[in-house]
Formats: sequence, structure tokens, C-alpha cells
Amino acid sequence: METALYRIVQEALTNVVRHAQATRADVLLERRGNRVVVVVEDNGLGFDANVAHFARQGHLGLVGMQERAEMLGGSLVIESTAGAGTTVVVEVPYGNSHFDR
Repeated sequence: METALYRIVQEALTNVVRHAQATRADVLLERRGNRVVVVVEDNGLGFDANVAHFARQGHLGLVGMQERAEMLGGSLVIESTAGAGTTVVVEVPYGNSHFDR
């Protein structure tokens, strides 16, 4: 789980650097009940957040992020507005892992 979440955050931050022209990026990792939530938010250019569109275009980073979240039984939501930045939210369940120690 840790590696998959790390890779999702890594890809999100790579996208910020490559595409967003952001002056700020924030990462939040927290436990909410029986879930681990990761939020990556930037104040960059924003984009059309339709992941299916990116899959058709051959941009597999967002698709890979979604697949990793689903592999963990979780979800990935991307919210983006042109000129107002992007927020990536990943929620995954946790149970018998070291997150609940």
C-alpha cells in the first residue's frame, strides 16, 4: 500500500512540475476512519480532468494513478479548473497494515 500511494503522489507532483506552472503544491496524508486519504493540490493552470480522455491520448500517468488506487480497493478523484489549479484525492481502505498501529 505504501509503495502504491507513494507512486501516486510522485506522479501527481511530477505532473505539477511538468504541466501546471504552479507556484504552490501541497500534499496531505491522513487517516479518516477506516481509510487513508491523500490529497495533492496545486494552484497551477488546471486542465480537463477526464481520465478517459487522457487514456485515449496516450497519457498514461493519470490512468496509472487511477489503476493503483483501484488495485488497493480505493478511488482516485481529480478536480481541476482552468486557471485555478488541480486537486487529486486518493482514498484507500486500510485494515491489517502498519497504518493502524
